[in-house]
Amino acid sequence: MTTASVRKAVEATLESICNRTPAYGELTKRFGPVFFSIARMRDALLKQGVRVPEIESARFAAGTPVLVGRDLSPWVEDFILSAKTLFPVLSEVLDLETDVSDCLLDHFENPDSVLGLVQARIEGDWKHFENTSVRPDTVLPTTLLYISEIVSVPVLSAIVETLGKPLSSLTWEHGHCPVCGSSPTISLLSPKEVTDLDSLVGGGGKKFLHCSQCGHDWRFKRNVCAACGNDDSETREILYDEETRSERVEACHKCGKYCLNIDLRECDPQTHLDAVQIGLIHLDIHAHDKKLTPMVSTLWNNFE
Repeated sequence: MTTASVRKAVEATLESICNRTPAYGELTKRFGPVFFSIARMRDALLKQGVRVPEIESARFAAGTPVLVGRDLSPWVEDFILSAKTLFPVLSEVLDLETDVSDCLLDHFENPDSVLGLVQARIEGDWKHFENTSVRPDTVLPTTLLYISEIVSVPVLSAIVETLGKPLSSLTWEHGHCPVCGSSPTISLLSPKEVTDLDSLVGGGGKKFLHCSQCGHDWRFKRNVCAACGNDDSETREILYDEETRSERVEACHKCGKYCLNIDLRECDPQTHLDAVQIGLIHLDIHAHDKKLTPMVSTLWNNFE
């Protein structure tokens, strides 16, 4: 998607959320600019040119994502540019004091620091965020993690765009992203397809997982838990509201994890998969009440 098409998808998605659940209006207004800024930054990076990582077939076949364990220094200037561009928006959204924001930006403009944070996010090294001291009196590890994730998104999604067909032609059957190794925050069932034969509408319903970090979508089995690989129907459950059956929770009682799901056959196929999660907090609460934990902790599903 281009910036214009992403903006259109975000605006339509947030408007739909507000119309259906006005209580989410403040959240959509507050975080909408973040989605727009990410799209603009991604397109700017693509326009200037982003280095394309090599897909090492042996590692990939063994289940190792493209960027996991890889030296990320070739993209360090891209991460720094992303930080500089997004920080004004992030500072406002997170309501950061000017001195705190300046201190954080200095940290993200340091090549070693920003690479360390991005690498820690990709490798799942949460201790790194607890041990990184920027402003320990005001900046929580969770805030540092969130900022690192947002700064990384435009760069990683631009990298995904450059991989294109070489990536889509490879087989990947794991529940973590084949590019950056992150887990999905949401899955989707593909929209109906219009065939060339008399404009017949059919098909759709293929399941894809949506990466929480780089935004890549990859095909996955419908009857399998992405967190643990459980395919036992007796220990998996679908939770939903009767009025909005196209939006639901895929729960696994074997591992205690869940992932949101949206059926694009029953709603706007141009739904923005990151923005739509703002309007699904009631499902996160329902899953939380059942003692389930999300595959990925976000601003929307963390109730601790």
